[in-house]
Amino acid sequence: MDSSGRLKKYLHFLKYDHLEFPGVVPRTFIAPLFVATLSFPLVFIGHILGISKLIGLYCVRMTIGYSVLVSLEAFKFSAQKHFGEGVTTWFTFIIGTQFHFMFYLSRPLPNIFALIIVLWSYKFWFEQKHENFIATSAGAIIIFRGELAILLGLFLLSDLVKQRITIERAIRMAVPCGVVSLAATVIIDSIFWKRLLWPEGEVLWFNIVENKSSEWGTSPFFWYFYSALPRALGASLLLVLFSVYFDRRAIEFLLPPIGFVLIYSFLGHKELRFIIYVIPLLDLAAAMGCHRLWENRLKGNFQMILAVSAVGHLLANSILSLFLLSVSSTNYPGGFALAKLHSLEHSPKNRSVHIDVFSAQTGISRFSQLNPHWEYNKSENLDVASLQRFEYLLVEGRSKYSTTLKPFIETHEIFAIEEAFNQVHFSYSSFPPLKVRLKPSIFILKNLHRNVPIFKKNRRRKTLENKLKRNEMPDKNERKVKDSLRKRSSQGDNSAKINLKKESLKDQVTRKADLYIESDETENFDTDVFSDLNDEFLNDYVLDSYEVEHEGNPVHYLIHDSLEDIGEWLGNDSDENL
Repeated sequence: MDSSGRLKKYLHFLKYDHLEFPGVVPRTFIAPLFVATLSFPLVFIGHILGISKLIGLYCVRMTIGYSVLVSLEAFKFSAQKHFGEGVTTWFTFIIGTQFHFMFYLSRPLPNIFALIIVLWSYKFWFEQKHENFIATSAGAIIIFRGELAILLGLFLLSDLVKQRITIERAIRMAVPCGVVSLAATVIIDSIFWKRLLWPEGEVLWFNIVENKSSEWGTSPFFWYFYSALPRALGASLLLVLFSVYFDRRAIEFLLPPIGFVLIYSFLGHKELRFIIYVIPLLDLAAAMGCHRLWENRLKGNFQMILAVSAVGHLLANSILSLFLLSVSSTNYPGGFALAKLHSLEHSPKNRSVHIDVFSAQTGISRFSQLNPHWEYNKSENLDVASLQRFEYLLVEGRSKYSTTLKPFIETHEIFAIEEAFNQVHFSYSSFPPLKVRLKPSIFILKNLHRNVPIFKKNRRRKTLENKLKRNEMPDKNERKVKDSLRKRSSQGDNSAKINLKKESLKDQVTRKADLYIESDETENFDTDVFSDLNDEFLNDYVLDSYEVEHEGNPVHYLIHDSLEDIGEWLGNDSDENL
């Protein structure tokens, strides 16, 4: 494909797969458009040069991460004007040694897109630029995350209580900002989703009115306080408490985030990323505590110990981050499984791969689908017969005896296994004492019978199991053929070769019955029997093939426009004709 063709491909947004795989709720395209605009030049150049699509993923992630860091720097600059350079220096070290914030800052999530704007809102709040604060808050709430009305609303409420801004002025600024934000998201997203839509409005309805988010799991009310925040802050949590006690300036900007987490805890479904916005504020409070301890280090031995402890807590955070990094790196078996398949499958032929839900959720994206000639299918709820047409399957499983693998025992072999996180093991006798234990997570299955020609025109999929359930047994002549094949197989001849006659087939095809060819080792089925038939004829009559199990024996099942009288077609059931 030339450069102009590539450009048309990437600009043809109506061919994106968001309509085919929409997700639970629709999301806005405003942030992806922003990221795509910034990263497109590098990604496009990479495609022209034939560089791996993964480079595009790195460019996108770097664009998002850079956007967050720019916003974080703006927030830090405003904090520096209020609390001094020493505090913001500590802030940089603290947030840089914490795992979860760094882990999330480059991920293409609605929460991270909202975080970029929220950090600017914090900056404007510290600087008391109410117009800018309300404008950015409106965009973050209406376009990206509706729950931010709680967090940013509490900041505005604080200013109203302290009479820094009047209600009338706040409304006068909020209404036009809200209208512009709502119009922007409705216009842009209605085009992409092909229907009149306010994405975040549907999300709010889904989460609050219908409360369907709980279907994805619930956590106890105080989970954010005893689990999420301690993991996100690490040892810095102690410094936050210290700062609240010794530096009352921190209380003013800590009350809104604490109130937000408390109110948001009423929603049963909880994830750390839902409260990612409060981490910079909590880290700022921890930095104020560290700065105070460091400034008092020369006042006595005890103060020196506290100052050294403040430095030491950064080391503790770093160790915790390294450990969490080793754990999190094992939580994306889908991406690793697809990469492993690419590395093991060197055939120049086109391949078809089906990706199950678990694999798609654990690291697989369009960027990881490296081969432009392969078919990558993520369709859900396909039956076993439909899955037989794929050369490779990525299937979730805990062992080779998992129920998810049982339908493929006779038709597939285990090509590779990808492991994922299982548990953390502690041992006094080893170093390091903590080790991450893995378990099988995704099985790459290879279809054993893809050497049989596949012709996809007018495909009809009727499995042998369903046919038998409907009591549509083969007629007398078919049974004779099968009995003869069993006899040949019992004598050690595992290849059932039928000499197809082109003219005879053309005369006797009437689309009445299906042909079943049975053999103990169907992988040895002789595909040369099609050599006398031209492609046009095969496209008309032979539609597909796959293997099923019948009466304990593997059966190679050809789907095709059938024969009125199989006995007449074969001539008779003698061995000479088999």
